[in-house]
Amino acid sequence: MKTEFERTTGNAGVIGLTAFGGALVGFVLQLLVAYYFGAAAETDAFFMAQSTSELLSKLLLGGSITAVFIPMFVQKLSNGRRQDAWHMALNIFHITAVLYIMMIAILTLFARPFIHFIAPGFAPETFELTVYLLYILLPSFLFLFLVEFATSMLHSLQRFALPASMRLLAPAISIIAIVTLAPRMGIAALAIGVAIGSLFQFLVLMIGLRRAGLKYRFIFNIRDPIVRQLAYMVYPFIFSVLVTQVAGIVYRMLVSDLTEGSLASLKFAEKITQLLTIMFLNSVTLVIFPLLSQKASKKDAAGMLVTISSAIRLITFVTVPLVIGVALLREPLIDFVYQHGSFSKQDAAMTSIALLFLVLGLTTNGISSVFGHAVLALQKTKAAVIVSIASQIVAISLFLLLVPPMGHAGLALASSLVPISTALLYGFYLRRHIPNLTRAFHHITFLKTACLAILLAAVILFIRTVELPGISLTQLFLPTLIGCVVFFGGAWLWKVEEMETVLAIIRGKLVKWRKV
Repeated sequence: MKTEFERTTGNAGVIGLTAFGGALVGFVLQLLVAYYFGAAAETDAFFMAQSTSELLSKLLLGGSITAVFIPMFVQKLSNGRRQDAWHMALNIFHITAVLYIMMIAILTLFARPFIHFIAPGFAPETFELTVYLLYILLPSFLFLFLVEFATSMLHSLQRFALPASMRLLAPAISIIAIVTLAPRMGIAALAIGVAIGSLFQFLVLMIGLRRAGLKYRFIFNIRDPIVRQLAYMVYPFIFSVLVTQVAGIVYRMLVSDLTEGSLASLKFAEKITQLLTIMFLNSVTLVIFPLLSQKASKKDAAGMLVTISSAIRLITFVTVPLVIGVALLREPLIDFVYQHGSFSKQDAAMTSIALLFLVLGLTTNGISSVFGHAVLALQKTKAAVIVSIASQIVAISLFLLLVPPMGHAGLALASSLVPISTALLYGFYLRRHIPNLTRAFHHITFLKTACLAILLAAVILFIRTVELPGISLTQLFLPTLIGCVVFFGGAWLWKVEEMETVLAIIRGKLVKWRKV
């Protein structure tokens, strides 16, 4: 598997490089949001409108459609039927776009009652602002789905650079919108930036598809057998929609009744964990999905096991030190990133506790993603739906159990615990199709990683006991630097296999930097 990952480290390097750039741009965006608005009622309103858009996007099955579409598209490409693959993609593209437009029109009519239902605890002023921001964000529903669809096609063609660069484009447009419009329009400037950014992302990706060989023509045939096959494979997801919707609504109803700024602090903390996921997890999971799809189409169970095993080891090796470092250094991290302008000490304290519990799920979330990609690569959509429903039931139960005693921290902790149940359920199912799946966890790398992690935690705790000047450079960066040297230097001396993969990815990034 080492050679397979080395063949794909160029792609991982591209993804990681652009993810790093996107992380920097996103960092600037979050600084501006925190500086201009802090963790206040208007920030809650924006994040409620934005998270509602994400909830509605899931309701419209955008992710389900692309997840089912990718293996079908890859299979046609693998069989040399490239024109048939383009034809199928364009037809599905147009049909789903029309469905989205119809749904957006309906959502426009019922936005107010929906927000009233989903955020009953909001004050009247916050409610009105949430509805207003949702109206601005509605067009982005369509474009973000089309972006997701176009991205899946480019990934199937082993073209990762352009989709990854969208992580730079979207936040950059939002930054421009905040700087130019926020003094006059307030938080609405951020919503406008998101909507415009989604449109620009779609246009850029369409140019990339054209360069990849797509010759656009209007195809709209709902009677195509491929469409019926797609509908048949997607329809099981319909049964999970209600549960998924309930889980999202429960989350939002609970957070709307909490202290003002709770949702904003959760979202600020989530932004950090999302950046870590983009920089250190997506570059692995996005690359392995086409590999898993190709091996699944050839019924190569042994090959899938090798891919899954290497991915899990790499994810564990990279994320465990991240979890420990962020958990132990969360307070100086939040102070350095957010505590400027309108972002108060209370905002920082709320964001810090949310970050502590959110980062705990980083490793299990990566493993769950690998197992989920394997199930989808096998085109076992019904199994994916069952796992999704079970995971949502677990999420709802944890929300109701943890929020009363813990407040917004309970929502964060529940979000980290859910991937554990998801990974277990996916793993239990995959054992039917991939013999000896548990061998993926039988490797010396896990023991070495655990030992190095204990050493890393001890070093960071020791450094923090030393009286250091109260500036970010020493409180945050000094423990981080020494911790990285201890963990990764120890891994290199101990000859941990995954360290070689990490170094190969870094070399790939350096090559890309030289080309740039």
